[in-house]
Amino acid sequence: MLRWATAICGNAFEVQAPQPRVVAVYDQPAVLGCVFPPSLDSGAPLEEGLVVTWQRVEDSRVVHSFYYGTDQLARQSGEYYNRTGLFHSQLPGGNASLRLESVGPGDQGRYLCSVNNMKGTGKAEVQLKYAAFYTEPHLTVQAQHSYMTFLYETDGYPEPEVRWLDPHGHNLTHNISVTQSSRAPGLLLSLRTQLVMQAGGAVNFTFSLKNQLLEQVMERSLSYENNIETGKSSGGHSCSQHAKLHAAAKVETSVAFGFVTKLHIQEWPFGVPSTRCNCVLGSYFSE
Repeated sequence: MLRWATAICGNAFEVQAPQPRVVAVYDQPAVLGCVFPPSLDSGAPLEEGLVVTWQRVEDSRVVHSFYYGTDQLARQSGEYYNRTGLFHSQLPGGNASLRLESVGPGDQGRYLCSVNNMKGTGKAEVQLKYAAFYTEPHLTVQAQHSYMTFLYETDGYPEPEVRWLDPHGHNLTHNISVTQSSRAPGLLLSLRTQLVMQAGGAVNFTFSLKNQLLEQVMERSLSYENNIETGKSSGGHSCSQHAKLHAAAKVETSVAFGFVTKLHIQEWPFGVPSTRCNCVLGSYFSE
């Protein structure tokens, strides 16, 4: 239940937005708060003259309307059809908040709550942002004779801040591609980020992803040891690649109501023969 506090001074009528900035999360409804001075009599019925209108500030599109004691949606913009609602039982107490379902990137923007009753008229504005927590990154490691490729893949929204750091904290050169996710087109982004390094010796780095809107931070520390043995046999050339991969996964998510820390460690030994010293080691998914 939405909580709010209002103060009535004399005959003043003020409409307020308890949270001027709201972040809607993927696959969850969003509540845009709007409150106005309630009736002095807590048991009074809903005022017949109460009018509540929600609109987009950018172009005055009607998101939701309420008057004559019921929802009036004839002029509602089509993209909000069957997605909006008010808390009708709380209207007499001064709650004109809007519930918005199936929120997506196109819903981001400024919303205006207008309230009109026998006491006066007022307006309040709410800024809506949209975000989705990034999924656990999937790591693919590919070894070839002259270089190593490390690839992380994950889905979320919006485009995050990504860094690959060496043991000294310096950012490493990497590639990033961001496309629409096939899992939820239009609602999620699919991130692929790749680091290519020279083969041979040990590799140590940390992959870092930050989704600022949701204060989501994920860090993946990875160390890799690589040894290639080459020899001749009666059939020609042969090679084998022996590697150890140690990946530690840590995710920190700080949101309004909690803090989560997750740690997973996995170590792989590999012995993969190949006639061309081009050995695909496999994929790692931290649970």
